[in-house]
Order: sequence, then C-alpha cells, then structure tokens
Amino acid sequence: MSEKIKKIVLLGPQASGKSTQAKGIIDFLDIPMIAASQVLRRVVAKNTSLSKKIKEKMDQGLLVPDDQMISLILGELGGNHCLRGFLLDGFPRNLNQAQSLDDSCGIDKVFNIEISDQEAMKRISGRRICSSGHVFHLEFKPSSKGDVCDICGEELYLRDDDKEEVVKKRLAIYRQETSKLLDHYKRKDKLVVFDGQKEIADVSEDILNYLKEHAG
Repeated sequence: MSEKIKKIVLLGPQASGKSTQAKGIIDFLDIPMIAASQVLRRVVAKNTSLSKKIKEKMDQGLLVPDDQMISLILGELGGNHCLRGFLLDGFPRNLNQAQSLDDSCGIDKVFNIEISDQEAMKRISGRRICSSGHVFHLEFKPSSKGDVCDICGEELYLRDDDKEEVVKKRLAIYRQETSKLLDHYKRKDKLVVFDGQKEIADVSEDILNYLKEHAG
C-alpha cells in the first residue's frame, strides 16, 4: 500500500457521521484514531494539577487553552503507536493549533464530512436516549414502543444538549472555528470534502474509493 495518505484530520459538524466514517478509515489504512476528547478524559482521570485545571475548564464549558491542548495532542502523536500514521478527530480547532501541527509532524489530508445546519438540526433534535444509554431516532431509528426503549423498557428523552437552541449555538461555534481551518487547508491543497448528507453507506463508499485511488 502507498504511503501517500497516512496522517489525516477528520472534520465535520455534529451529526455528520464522523464516528461511523472514522472506523472505516482507520480499518482501511491500519492507523490509530486519536480523538481529542479521549485524550482529555485520560488526562483528567490522572488527577494531577494539570488534570484539575483542565477539568475545571471543561466543567465550565470552556475550551482548554491552546498551549495545553497542543502539548497534549503532539505528545500523543509522538508515541510509537502513531509511527504508521493517525486519524485526528477534535484537533486542530483553530489556526494556531493547525500551525503547530503543521510545524511538528504535519498531515497528509483533511477529510471534511459536510452537512448543512438544517440537516444537522434534523438529525440531532430527533435523537432520543434512555438512562441506560440506548439511542433511537424519531425518523431514522424509532422505538417500536413509542416513548419507551425497545431494549430495556425505560423512558426515552431528549438530552439537554440536543435541544434546538443548544444545538444552534454549538453549530455556530463550530462554523466559526472551522471556516478559517478549511480555508487554511484548502490553500495547502490538503482539503477533501465529502457530501455527508448522502446515505451512510454511500458516504463510506465515497471515502474508501478516494483512499483506494490515492492511498492504495
């Protein structure tokens, strides 16, 4: 297999299907997925002075400062498990972080799974979850029991962070954060955009066909 594409940044708004598509990418390229959220959770679990500062920011709904975030992610990417490449999710979030990534290990491509805000709202606001964590969707995966979970019989509800007003704010922040990133990577000829509004299987096929052509 060619080494043309081994280091990828994955972008896309909420409900664009990143987690599903990430699995196919890492399986095809045989590379690890580095999710910024998981890196932060591991740090917080260590209960150090740094982890307490990071947890405080996260509890307040604030972003972790760039210097700390850059140090954590670049430290992760410097591990032996990333020697063959990696798929990055949740980093970089701004131009400062992107420049640090460029200056350190660099990346081969940025895959942006694009959906409209209207589609994101439709997908997110229709989600329902029970206290055991089983997830349904009013349109795409409804429970046969209506407002009750098919699996455990618990009541299904709409999470607070899936409510329309919250989702709108999160999408606005995402668009503001990533617009400059997309321009940055487009100028470097590293940006590849996929239509995330297609069926999941069709998006997967588009991504794998691209990888077979350019990395296989």
